[in-house]
Amino acid sequence: MNLLTLALRNIRLNRKKYIMYVFSMGFSIFTVYTFLALMQNNYVKMAFQFDTRYTMILTSFGVIILVFVLFFLISSNNSFIRARKKEISTYSLFGMTNLRIGKLLFLETMLVGTATLAIGIGAGIFFSKLMAMFLLDLCLTNFVGDISFTIDPMAMVVTALLFLIIFCMMGLSALRVIYQFELVDLFKADKISEGKQKGSVAVLILSLILITSGYILASINNSMVVVLGAIPILILVISGTYLFFWGGLPKVLGLIKRNKRVYYGGVNLISVSAVSHRMKSIASVMATIAVLSAVAATAIATGFTLYSNAERNTYSNIGFDLVYYGEKVALQDEMHGVFETNHVNINRKDIVELNEVDPKTESIMIRERKHLSDEDSFRVYSETKYNSLIMASKNNLESVQIPSGKAYYIFPFSQEGIEDAMLGLELDFQDSAVQIMKVIRSNVPGFGLDHTLILNDRDYEVLVRSNEITPSQMNGRTLTATVITYEAALSNKKLNNELEEALTGKVERYRTAYSLYNESMETFGLICFIGFFMSGVFILMTASLLYFKQVMAAEEERHQYKMLRRIGMEDKTERQVIQKRLLPVFFIPLAIGIIHSIFAMKTADTIIFSNMIPVENSYLSVLGFSTVMYLAYAVVYGVFYLITKSQYGRLVRNESH
Repeated sequence: MNLLTLALRNIRLNRKKYIMYVFSMGFSIFTVYTFLALMQNNYVKMAFQFDTRYTMILTSFGVIILVFVLFFLISSNNSFIRARKKEISTYSLFGMTNLRIGKLLFLETMLVGTATLAIGIGAGIFFSKLMAMFLLDLCLTNFVGDISFTIDPMAMVVTALLFLIIFCMMGLSALRVIYQFELVDLFKADKISEGKQKGSVAVLILSLILITSGYILASINNSMVVVLGAIPILILVISGTYLFFWGGLPKVLGLIKRNKRVYYGGVNLISVSAVSHRMKSIASVMATIAVLSAVAATAIATGFTLYSNAERNTYSNIGFDLVYYGEKVALQDEMHGVFETNHVNINRKDIVELNEVDPKTESIMIRERKHLSDEDSFRVYSETKYNSLIMASKNNLESVQIPSGKAYYIFPFSQEGIEDAMLGLELDFQDSAVQIMKVIRSNVPGFGLDHTLILNDRDYEVLVRSNEITPSQMNGRTLTATVITYEAALSNKKLNNELEEALTGKVERYRTAYSLYNESMETFGLICFIGFFMSGVFILMTASLLYFKQVMAAEEERHQYKMLRRIGMEDKTERQVIQKRLLPVFFIPLAIGIIHSIFAMKTADTIIFSNMIPVENSYLSVLGFSTVMYLAYAVVYGVFYLITKSQYGRLVRNESH
């Protein structure tokens, strides 16, 4: 029998074990081909205004996915080979050299890999139009789904070459594994104990200290500190995670064994002993899965949160559908003509007088950076004018009522320490003074200035009469802002283009909600799209790796279940043992990964979301969106757990009955 025939026979006999392997690897190939094809898709390139940015993001995440796929495939392949020790020993016993056995396994790897490559690329081609439509629908507010089916030969060639190289590396890795074992070791493989992993209290405590330290750094509300501490945070959390699984979790299992009431309760003795026995071989895998689960959960939660808050972020920045500076009668008529031509109703139009005031105040430093000085001017409103302005806006700001002698201070950015620095601050005028009683974060009323004051109506009038409140000037002219809200502002591209054409060159400057929203959707939609695929690859790969490890363990543990059945273990008890045997292996890494992600999202909130989501506690809002993704992630993991439990039970019962 030649090697090709033998390889095909082995693949046929092990086809059930290969199913999950082929599925997860095929999805990886599909993802890489999809990314490469989208980078070259003319419809996608024409749709994006920023081709370089979109290509760069896709390329970066494609490389990350490839590196992870390489790690997964080599690890899975090595586990698969180790589970076939008896089969390999039989070949050796009948005179096959290690080199020839290595060639056989290499051939199997290439055959399965080539078939999977064809399936993955075929699926990528078949769904290429759907994926392009999905991306454009996520990223473009006016996408109507009118694109053609295309096949990208270059994406096919590059994907095939990349994965053929990976398959070759897997084959060489298999040869290295074979040379590590002697014939006697191979025959006794299922009887050789892995050795007891006792763990250590010191390692357990150290791992918890490292992880907690990383969490504390990640929870700091100073964006500069968090950015500078990003690498230390990663080092602390990742090293702590590996130490926990290497030495901490085995010690926890040891402590459970010492608790006689718990250890001897129900089927705990069998299940805890089984997990403890496997810790040496699976600890690194569980730690890696916990870290990668954190990455995957954070990626998809970040993408989903950004995407879901795109509209809110747009109006927190601009407040209205259209803002332009300056108002002319001729322009006013032209603007109304544009709306009428497009059959769009104007909901509300206001002309805002833009006034400034320059009070005397002490310089304010926040974290050694100048925040406010006498040189800074304030945009200023009476409480009545401010309430009218926010009623016209699409923001969720609340109306105000301010006592005489007090003021509200508005700043556009979220900054730690700003309330402590500004609350109670006195602003001095010629004949009066006001004290700041509340700080609000908003970008809407500033109209170009960072600092905004809201005063009591009577205090405002006093300052107007004393000429301390003056109109803002631009190019020697008094500056006003025209703000408009209208129907379908975020989806009507034709209207937006005509409005911009009418305004260009005729006003000092303008902003439309459509342009800001469309740009946000391009970026956030792309991040959400990539996060979905990256998380999908990570979930499938990590869950498949656990599946392989547990299925291989089931092969080795058959005789133990056979012995237990001989001494009277019932089917119901056996199912409970299997359930408690597999639950920790699947869900401890998942739980730790999600906890890591929760603190990673706190970091993301400090750097990004606190400046993007205009609510008092943006982190709670972020956690709300993230929880949806965590639940989806857990459901997918749960499906893999059920598949593994079913396969594990089937394997151990084959010899048990």
